[in-house]
Amino acid sequence: MAESAEHAFLSDSMLQIMDAASESRLYAYKEAERKRFDFACDLATNWKRVVSGQTLWKHTEGIDKDVRMLLSESESDALIYVARSTMKNKAVLYEAVSDYKKTGLSERLDRLRVFWVPEDFNADSEIHRNLVHSDLQESVSRDLLLSVVLGGITDRDVSSFATWSGTSGLSLAVLSEVKNSGFGNYTQLAKKIGIGAGPVKERIIRLSLTGFIVPSSDPRTSGTIYEVAPKGCALMDLCSRLFAERDKFGVVDSGLGYICTLLGIDPSRVDLWAFSPGFDFVASNGRNVLLNPRHDASSRLAVEIHTAMDRWGVSLPEPFYQIPGRDIS
Repeated sequence: MAESAEHAFLSDSMLQIMDAASESRLYAYKEAERKRFDFACDLATNWKRVVSGQTLWKHTEGIDKDVRMLLSESESDALIYVARSTMKNKAVLYEAVSDYKKTGLSERLDRLRVFWVPEDFNADSEIHRNLVHSDLQESVSRDLLLSVVLGGITDRDVSSFATWSGTSGLSLAVLSEVKNSGFGNYTQLAKKIGIGAGPVKERIIRLSLTGFIVPSSDPRTSGTIYEVAPKGCALMDLCSRLFAERDKFGVVDSGLGYICTLLGIDPSRVDLWAFSPGFDFVASNGRNVLLNPRHDASSRLAVEIHTAMDRWGVSLPEPFYQIPGRDIS
């Protein structure tokens, strides 16, 4: 049976949205062979996420089959269902999900993301297409790209990280050191960074409470008590990308600009560095001291990155898929 224009538009839009956001270079995108699904792709960061999805437009009787086929897919980290928003469709989907919970396999439902589309959507209308694509872009970006692919990082996470009081740059320096060398104890980490154990302990506690680092699953084997969580890796990648774009005065590429918007970051306020308006650094005993900093999260994040690179010598890693010879194929 030939698919409707609405069905085709929705499936293609899902792939276009994920492909466009990959221009941020915070993750890599590759369309996968669709096989039995309406759309499928691979999204890679420091790990690989496989996304499979189904689209429902006309045939309510197909919901039960679609859901069971999606939930039986063992290789995909995220299962996407794009469906027409009618009371009948929602009722049938609710019943299918409820039945699945009774099988003892309810943990598989954590991978399922459902995106509802207005029932009167007409793919022949340019206005309708633009509105639906925009709505899907917003919901997919937050419920899939940020929540799943980029480790669950939020605008609140970024704002909290950027505005912590204390020594500028230390948060990123500690995070980087845990990523590169692990964490044994406060004294060892403090010596590596070149600061007292007290400030390091305070940063480790904050990074742990906010979920940027998590306890190692096997400290005896890994040799580290903490390891950087997925959203901690996403934050480091974001700082790396902003640093790479520092000479563009906030005019970053569209993909990165869009992710920054989702995370509450204004790239024009992360245009760095000492010569930028509002960032006045003076030498004091071999250290850079910030005078009259702006207090918004974007500017404070710029200060954090700058000081981490300048004072602490932090080397932000390139995401693995940007390294020559590495890809997601």
